[in-house]
Amino acid sequence: MPPRDLAGAFGWDRDEVRQRSIAVGQTKLDVGRSYLGVQPAALFASPTARNGVDPLEGAALYGYHAAVRWGILADERGLTAFNSHWTVQDRWFSLPTIAWHSLEEQRSTLEAFQPQNLTDGEPDRIALERYPVPSLLQPVDDELVERLDAWRDEALKAAKSSSGVDEQLQVLFAKLFVLRTIEDRNLAPAVTPLSASTGPDDRLRHETLAATFAEAKEYIGSELFDAIDLAAIPEYVVVGIIRDLYTPRRLPGPSRRYNFSWIDSDVLGMAYEKYLSTILHPAPPAPQQDLFREFYRDVNRISVRRAGGVYYTPEYLTKYLSRRSIEEFFRRSDADAIPRIIDFACGSGSFLVAALDVLLQRLKRTEPTKNWGREIVEGGYINGVDIDEKAVTVARLNLWNRLTEEPDPLPLPNLSKVIVQGDGLREETWGELPRRYDIALGNPPFLATSRVSHREELEAKFSTARGRYDYSYLFVEQAIRITESSGAFGMVLPNRIFRNHNGAAIRSMITKYMNIEAIVDFGSNEVFQGTSAYIGCLIAAYQPLLTPPQTHVKVIEVKSLPDQFVAAHLIEAEQAARPDDKNIRVYLAQHPRGSGPWVLLSASEKNAQIRLSDKSVTLDAVAGIFQGIRTGANDVFLLKIVSEDEQYSAEVSNGFGDSAVLERGLLQPVVYGAEVRKYEIVEYDKYLIYPYVNGTVISEAEMETRYPQTHRYLLAYRDILANRTSIAETGLRWYELVRRRDEDWLRRPKLLIRDLAPETAFAADPLGEVFMVGGTAVSPETEEQLFPLLGYLNSRAVTNLMRRVTPQFRGNFQKFEPQHLQRIPVLLRILEDDALMDRLGGLARSATIAEPGQHKLDIAEAIDNLVLEVMTQAGIELED
Repeated sequence: MPPRDLAGAFGWDRDEVRQRSIAVGQTKLDVGRSYLGVQPAALFASPTARNGVDPLEGAALYGYHAAVRWGILADERGLTAFNSHWTVQDRWFSLPTIAWHSLEEQRSTLEAFQPQNLTDGEPDRIALERYPVPSLLQPVDDELVERLDAWRDEALKAAKSSSGVDEQLQVLFAKLFVLRTIEDRNLAPAVTPLSASTGPDDRLRHETLAATFAEAKEYIGSELFDAIDLAAIPEYVVVGIIRDLYTPRRLPGPSRRYNFSWIDSDVLGMAYEKYLSTILHPAPPAPQQDLFREFYRDVNRISVRRAGGVYYTPEYLTKYLSRRSIEEFFRRSDADAIPRIIDFACGSGSFLVAALDVLLQRLKRTEPTKNWGREIVEGGYINGVDIDEKAVTVARLNLWNRLTEEPDPLPLPNLSKVIVQGDGLREETWGELPRRYDIALGNPPFLATSRVSHREELEAKFSTARGRYDYSYLFVEQAIRITESSGAFGMVLPNRIFRNHNGAAIRSMITKYMNIEAIVDFGSNEVFQGTSAYIGCLIAAYQPLLTPPQTHVKVIEVKSLPDQFVAAHLIEAEQAARPDDKNIRVYLAQHPRGSGPWVLLSASEKNAQIRLSDKSVTLDAVAGIFQGIRTGANDVFLLKIVSEDEQYSAEVSNGFGDSAVLERGLLQPVVYGAEVRKYEIVEYDKYLIYPYVNGTVISEAEMETRYPQTHRYLLAYRDILANRTSIAETGLRWYELVRRRDEDWLRRPKLLIRDLAPETAFAADPLGEVFMVGGTAVSPETEEQLFPLLGYLNSRAVTNLMRRVTPQFRGNFQKFEPQHLQRIPVLLRILEDDALMDRLGGLARSATIAEPGQHKLDIAEAIDNLVLEVMTQAGIELED
């Protein structure tokens, strides 16, 4: 059965199956890849000739290279499901063959390979429930990186001089990747295979390798095959690298051999960018204690992924954003047009390759045998810029590998004027590149203002470079500047741009010139592995002149990252193909305009908010909301008491570890906001020097007279205290606090919350005896409201309300300051129904005295349920 027909029988779109013929030894198969969204998902295969190699082995070997985990092999025996990334006892994992006459009996197993069920991981569940736990193979890109990295490590350890080794290896790897691809695609038979340059004696045949490079320069073309100096790389390392690009170490079966014609160009590019994501720093060589010992040095491995705020973008994002942005362009442009596309922080070029792939699929519908790739590149329709020379090398490599998949690809085009090195924000970088584009794509660097160089130059050029801006905002401004009036952009951005105060200027610019087509908010999900950079994606198009502004925007809220096929989930959710997707929520919100935070509410949330506002008052109407004290020198002002005289004095130690004996008169119990915990009665073990009496600063003369020990103590730190910026700017006395706050609320019963927390997490100070440094306090009008408000404000319902308006930070943390807390709606019934107040307050009191553990959690859940019940009774349904 041909793969397309086989895929169609399982419910896949047969017209979207990418089919080809392959050979493993003398065994031949037809194979076809089916896709979920933009990601390969299932392999369908059938043998056309057998000769020695098991067709299942051939299909699985191809699936491994093609990054498709599950496949179905159809032969005369029936259907066999296999996994190309699992092994059992050195054999490819497969389920028992289902004979043709038993298909109906095995319907439930076969249905697992339908698109929807495969997306949900049904084959994995069936396999792991019924059969031995398999061994896992690394994806092909990780396997290649591991071996190349091991040889890189070896080269730096063994080379007589570390100078130039890493640079020579990077250029060598780029050449070898392309050569192996050309060889396995049989595109240039006149080029001597790399394997000919290594002999059984582990010696490198230098002349043969040099001939291979010279032939590649002649037949393959491109500046990639200019001369290379390998003198710094030990000979046995070069031999090992070449052999490892032919022979995988972990794959099962006798036919194992890498076939680079089966590996997608973006997978090879991913391998190379992972390789470049670390640098190896050679340590000084150890003294040679034995003249006969081989020379060897230690090597330190340093990750550079986060250097400069650079994060390599997952495949599902590059493909999703590229596809969506190109669709947006063609929605308003001539169907026969070829858009000009730019990524001016292109990194490894993954966006450019993804965009090229989308364009090629579209163009081949009209003329499938034409080399459209060459026309796109040589016509200047796709360009990239990056400040990192290594990234530019990777981007060119990615494009070259993709172009080898096209009809009659040789010679490969010169990319030196297509992908250029330089700062994409500087005019001089662009050189001969076009100044206007139809589509801008990318994942610009995320950098806080403090880490941005040449700030004065940027602030003179970019209107969004104001205050504590993020560097990525400037790339959005640049994208808007260079995009044609009919154009679009799709960019990865820190999701703090949606609500943070420092994003006001760029929000204003985006909504002034663009219609936002879709916003993808990943919340606090870890999109970039091993980092806490929380991201969103923006797909926007220029607002046409003389047309009404767009009224709604599609919001795609990723509540949790699916285990696999993320792009498929995004696309299906956006198209409303899966309204019950537990991972992703999609809704229409009012299109934001102006500089204010983007509060993106669905229609139901708006209705709930209107009902809530009708039946509530804001928190600042029933309580004072105050920021805690700031000292400007906590190590001086905050003290621990070592021993004390009950009436007059205490021995204290400060943050520097210094000790002193002070009068108790100016010492006040204090807690840091960061020490506050949810549903706790505040306890203190520190004291604050509070140089005020009845709200007025005590004079230095009076302090010296009444509190001489305290005066002497502060005097010892006068230089530190007097040089605090806020003191010098405001004219306060050198020993004052930067922000002293009003003693009236400091000494009242209050609720306290830290500035950053993953949820509303208030503690109580029912006696009003503790001062607070940092954090925010809520002081109710009456003491009777203290514990009912403690329960209400700590409820899950209020946390969900706050998520809509508070900035988010690493670890799913939210910011809680007076401007965020004051607008919390407090249900009138909670303030007016005495029985409800008693019930809610009683539960909150119980939570404060319960020991940490399940009982405390059960009380908190009871409070959550009570608040939700009261809201439901008021006709308010909040989406969780």
